[in-house]
Amino acid sequence: MESIRPDTTDPIPMRPAPNQFGTIMLRFVGLLAVAIAILAFVYSR
Repeated sequence: MESIRPDTTDPIPMRPAPNQFGTIMLRFVGLLAVAIAILAFVYSR
C-alpha cells in the first residue's frame, strides 16, 4: 500500500468552530439545570 502525501508541508487549515462551542455550553447548562431540578425534587420529598 502506498501512502498518499500532500505536495506541500503546510499545516491543514482548521475551520473556526465557534458554533460548536456554543452548542456544548448550551447542552452543559441544560443538563446542569435538569440535574438541579431533579435533586431539588428529590430533596423536597
